[in-house]
Amino acid sequence: MLPIQTVFAELQRQLSEHSQVILQAPPGAGKSTFLPLALLNNAVFSGKIIMLEPRRLAARNIAYYLADQLKEKVGQRVGYRLRGESKVSAETQLEIVTEGILIRLLQKDPELTGVDLVIFDEFHERNLHADLGLAFCLDVQENLRDNLNLSIMSATLDNQALQQHLPNAGYVSCEGRAFPIDYIYHSGKLSTKAEQQSALVALVKEAFQQQNGNILVFVAGVKEILQCCQALKIWIDQHDHPVLLAPLYGRLSLDEQQLAIKSPPQGKRKIVVSTNIAETSLTIDGIAVVVDSGRERSFQFQSHTGIGKLKDQMISEASAIQRAGRAGRLSAGTCYRLWSKETRLKAQNEVPIIQSELTDLMLEVSAWGVTDPEQLPFLTQPNTRNVQVALQLLQKLNAIDERGRCTKLGDQIIEFGLSPRLGAMLIAAKELEASLNKSGIVALACLLAALIESNEKSSDDINSALDKLSYSVNQQYRILLKKCATKAPAQLPRAYCGLLLAIAFPDRIALCRGQNQQQDYLLSNGAGAHLSSHSSLMGEEMLVVTDLALSEQRANSIIFKAVTLNLVDIKTHLTHYLDHEDYLCWSLKENKLIAERRLMLGKITLNKTPLAKVTKQQKLQALLNGLRQAGLSMLYWSETNKALLTRLNYASQQYNQLQLAEFSEFDEQVLIDSVDQWLAPFCIDVQHPDQFKKIDLKSALLSRLTWQQQQRFEKDFPVTITVPTGSAIKLQYRDNQLPLLSVKMQELYGQAQTPTILDGRIQVQLALLSPAMKPLQLTQNLHSFWAGAYSEVQKEMKGRYPKHYWPDNPATAVATRKTKKHLSIG
Repeated sequence: MLPIQTVFAELQRQLSEHSQVILQAPPGAGKSTFLPLALLNNAVFSGKIIMLEPRRLAARNIAYYLADQLKEKVGQRVGYRLRGESKVSAETQLEIVTEGILIRLLQKDPELTGVDLVIFDEFHERNLHADLGLAFCLDVQENLRDNLNLSIMSATLDNQALQQHLPNAGYVSCEGRAFPIDYIYHSGKLSTKAEQQSALVALVKEAFQQQNGNILVFVAGVKEILQCCQALKIWIDQHDHPVLLAPLYGRLSLDEQQLAIKSPPQGKRKIVVSTNIAETSLTIDGIAVVVDSGRERSFQFQSHTGIGKLKDQMISEASAIQRAGRAGRLSAGTCYRLWSKETRLKAQNEVPIIQSELTDLMLEVSAWGVTDPEQLPFLTQPNTRNVQVALQLLQKLNAIDERGRCTKLGDQIIEFGLSPRLGAMLIAAKELEASLNKSGIVALACLLAALIESNEKSSDDINSALDKLSYSVNQQYRILLKKCATKAPAQLPRAYCGLLLAIAFPDRIALCRGQNQQQDYLLSNGAGAHLSSHSSLMGEEMLVVTDLALSEQRANSIIFKAVTLNLVDIKTHLTHYLDHEDYLCWSLKENKLIAERRLMLGKITLNKTPLAKVTKQQKLQALLNGLRQAGLSMLYWSETNKALLTRLNYASQQYNQLQLAEFSEFDEQVLIDSVDQWLAPFCIDVQHPDQFKKIDLKSALLSRLTWQQQQRFEKDFPVTITVPTGSAIKLQYRDNQLPLLSVKMQELYGQAQTPTILDGRIQVQLALLSPAMKPLQLTQNLHSFWAGAYSEVQKEMKGRYPKHYWPDNPATAVATRKTKKHLSIG
């Protein structure tokens, strides 16, 4: 009996009482296989059940498995739908779909007519479409259909966060049936990828020789799968081992995937080498041993460059548990780990909605009728900066308007089921083909879209890659041709490759940096990019880059795929990409004014011409631009003004940290970014950097505060503190430290407690000085010093300064600036 069977009755009860049910069940419990069939066979729901799987491979294989259990063909009671592939019929009651398909269903019919239950399987993987699908479904429940049922299930679910998000949801937990697993760790230090790969292959061989049963090997990506398989094949052939070696990843054909999933031929053992696609959902027959590299490949979007960073990293503890669990499904198993037992893994991976590029998600949100994602019940709200970057690109593609609403073009893009970039390219290709009366442009756009979408790493020159297309690319090409209602011509007009891709990637048009830097390019979004040393594109003046990623070693991103672009095509067909701007800046290096009119393609300067006339205001703006580049050091800072700025900055930090009052920020970057507001009004007659010395910096800085704020600032953060002798001692404000009061010890006699500022909230630090102004003691607790360390200081000072007064009880003594003689003390 599968573990899920023991809680099925309880699950039924919860589904009847709650519209939302959270199910936690470990790997192998039967949640992806037994549960949907049980719901179907017991007619728990009269309407259709949709079960979402995060991976195409899992969705397809689960559908085949469930149909086989029913002794039916896929497409009868059990079917599946993936993008570009569907096996459903009028009698289908249970559909296994990927999350992107659910989004399409919701956008076409928000009420999900005829659907009674939506199951989110393996929700812990938290991909973007799963988060979006759940947010849409919760929105539907709240506003359109309170009788729509949702079940969210996973093996390693963050229940606390999910239960807080869904406080009224039912909850069912299922114990696992996992058998015990022995863990064998690798103790050696592995510094390079080559060492890791070599050690992994050795570990697989060791596991094969020490254990019985089939082996599942986890690696970071497809590249590592192929390398591992190649090394193992040589070893298998040399020793004539009876082994079936099977890679497993998403781009393989169904037959190749089944070879990895099903039992090997009689008398043979099986070694499956997979990415983390095999962590969940898929049941691979007969696995008794797991060999885990502990690595995964993560793609992290960098909002400041608009480019992702491909990061090879250690897996999380949750992933490690999932992977090891594959060895303990049928009997006791063994897990070999390519890391030491002392290694501490992070508990969970950061959710994709925080670190991913969000263009697709934000177009779907806009099409849903929402302009701000915070209006939707996301389990985790999207990264705000990434949202802004996505909206900027969608506006540039004309997919949304200036208010963030989906345009007619945006709706058309969504219908293609492609990324917004590629959808916009296909629509533009139709207009281009009609306006130029040139056949084949739409077909070329379809082929380019299919190639880019495949993400296959072949030649970095797209024109060359078009000569060697894979089966999957050609298959998608045919699908897109049908969607665009066009046919493949005898010869494609490849001269339009660059123009078409510039429409899709306006932020990734690249200009070569110069003759001595033929590998280096500047992108129109301002980021740098780098060709490999053997690229055939090296030295081309202009490119459109479709695939690139920041590397961990280089500052610039690496170009994986690009095509040449003709500037004439941009000036002819994409004039809206070009802007004229007047650039004025005072160059400190050359000590001269630079005044130019520039033709800009994003951040790329295509042409410069001198400005004939420069006004007084423009000269001032040039100086301010120079200040932004050079920093505040370009201004003249007296010691008094330096002290004022430090005091203002310290006050700002304290007010904000203690949430006491609204107060402007005074750190350097804020001041640089806002020079037009606070500095420019005081620079009316400044026409040269030397004239910055004339500026009243004190008034300029204080102008950022209201009159009331200035009054409170002077009271809360005084320049001086009056000590018992009546002396006003200057207080030294410091960055990220308590203010320092340097004062002769004798002037503090009679003061029992440490002086304070900000209505007693901040105690200053005291530097207690000798009569000769030499430091004697640093303290933040004057009371403790008088009661303790002072006695030792007193002994030393009496010998060194016998003419001065060193009382036994300084906390109650009379403060003085004079010697004993003047005090009439013997």
